[in-house]
Amino acid sequence: MKTLFITGGSGDIGTSISQIFKKNNYKVIKPTRLELDLANNENIENYLKNLKNIDIFIHCAGVNYPKSFLNISDSEFSSVMDINVNSFLKIAKKIVPSMIENKYGYILGISSLYGFLSRKNRLSYSASKHSLNAMIKTLALELGVYGIKVNSLSPGFVDTSLTRKNNREDKIKELESKIPLGRLATPSDIAEVSYYLCSHNGYITGQDIVVDGGYSIGGFED
Repeated sequence: MKTLFITGGSGDIGTSISQIFKKNNYKVIKPTRLELDLANNENIENYLKNLKNIDIFIHCAGVNYPKSFLNISDSEFSSVMDINVNSFLKIAKKIVPSMIENKYGYILGISSLYGFLSRKNRLSYSASKHSLNAMIKTLALELGVYGIKVNSLSPGFVDTSLTRKNNREDKIKELESKIPLGRLATPSDIAEVSYYLCSHNGYITGQDIVVDGGYSIGGFED
């Protein structure tokens, strides 16, 4: 039985990813925030001591503080980078050696459209996702010789509880009107692509797979 380790596994997207792997007979390890504090180096080190023989690592955890760059505090910026980027590297360093030994493994970072685009008041979040995508490319170059595939997946607007909480219904309708496929993504849309990239994928590595219904290719224009 293959084993998936996923951060952020309790969110809508993380839950959907976990479910599709469980459905296909994978063992899924998804620590809660109380079990694994990605902003706490000591906690990460202690948790990783017991993490062994992972076949798939999906980094789905992420935080975002939408503020002007003038108003972002140093601690907020550091928190975003620690959770979205630095913890990914720390976990990968622990997991990858056994993947190298087995000459098998998949690593997937759940990124964002803001990993190649940006927006006002998204400096810390965009910086973190750009950094994550850069790490993904470099790891793909270094680990390809061992048969390990490393990619990122960039969702567009996803119909999650957080999206519904932060946007009125009229804003949701406006977003949908700018997406060529005419709707927000569902968490299962993201999960299905994640599953393919980390199971049946034999030749895709170092890529950022955009799952946004066509939004970023021009659907946002009238």
